[in-house]
Amino acid sequence: MKVSEIFSPTIQGEGNSVGMISTFVRLSGCNLSCQFCDSKYANKGTDMGVDYVSKKVHSMGIENVIFTGGEPMLQREELSQVMGALQKLNSNYKFYLETNGTIYDNILKFFEGVSCSPKKQSQQYDYSKISKLKDVRFKFVYEDKNDKWWESFIDKYQIPRNKVWIMPEGKTKKEQMKKMKEVVSYCLEKKFNFSPRLHILIYSRRRGV
Repeated sequence: MKVSEIFSPTIQGEGNSVGMISTFVRLSGCNLSCQFCDSKYANKGTDMGVDYVSKKVHSMGIENVIFTGGEPMLQREELSQVMGALQKLNSNYKFYLETNGTIYDNILKFFEGVSCSPKKQSQQYDYSKISKLKDVRFKFVYEDKNDKWWESFIDKYQIPRNKVWIMPEGKTKKEQMKKMKEVVSYCLEKKFNFSPRLHILIYSRRRGV
């Protein structure tokens, strides 16, 4: 499988499990090309065997494992194999997924939590199945105050507002802080959850944290 990086211990920086101590496995490759992407480097990864990845993650000693990307679901077969191998090593592992939601597969039902982050350019895809998952939460990147496209998306798929997190766009701490107050005000007005991006606020562009 193609892997960009594996790092631990760290904390989840955004969404409904922000602050949770975790091991991150960033898989390579994505089926979208977003202008504001802060992890384009993940498109180029290293070939690693499923057994190697499983043992590497297990050696970290953290039971919360977050698969991110890129788009992890592009490698869903290998992803399933890694999860199975880890479960054999320790049945207490809890797996979390960060996805753009464009690829649906039954593997999604085996995650403790699915953080789905649709993009404006991904609206052509059908989100009806993933939106019905019990443990899915939706994150949207607040880019432009004049184009809140996610509002119609939320209405279309009847997503409860308590399952929605809005976070400011920005690749650096300065860019984040510039939009944060505006995004918080918007969330309070619309009754959405607000998500910071702690990894950027603390480390800015630094990788592997």
